[in-house]
Amino acid sequence: MTISLRDIFEVTDQMDDKVLLKLFTALSNAQSKDFDYLKFKQSYKSLTGLGMDESTAAKSAFLTATTMGLTKEKLLQTVQHYKNTLNAEKEQFALALKNQIANNIDGRTLEANRLQEKISENQRKMEQLQKENAVIEQQISRLREESETSRSRIEETRNKFVNTFDILYREVEEDGSLYDKIL
Repeated sequence: MTISLRDIFEVTDQMDDKVLLKLFTALSNAQSKDFDYLKFKQSYKSLTGLGMDESTAAKSAFLTATTMGLTKEKLLQTVQHYKNTLNAEKEQFALALKNQIANNIDGRTLEANRLQEKISENQRKMEQLQKENAVIEQQISRLREESETSRSRIEETRNKFVNTFDILYREVEEDGSLYDKIL
């Protein structure tokens, strides 16, 4: 049974497509062969798409799912499993973000600071070193500009991820609460 996660989750314009694809891939890879939350949600969405109210759709989907071995406990366990999967992706993203900051911002900032110290030293030298200082000042400017550009890109990526993650996580969490309440 192939599940289109894009069809069963509420995808909005606020979500970043690359982040969403990454999170959907993680959810897909974590999918069980047994009847679980994603298969249940697919059935539930199909029934609500036919005009059923949430409660009736959830109960109907659950009744069908029980014939395939699903229990309320297993459903809620798999909801938690997918929440854990999303959280693992969030942790991987945080680590990657930290590495990007270290590689693209901190290193360049340290290099810019080191070059600034060299300028101070060179100013005490003879007139021949003034040409070297001009070159170094250009390098500092370029490094700081690159650092600021990287900072902006990383912040934008972080914001897109957090926004998309929060929307998707909240929906999974609300589904868990809804199914727990209804079933």
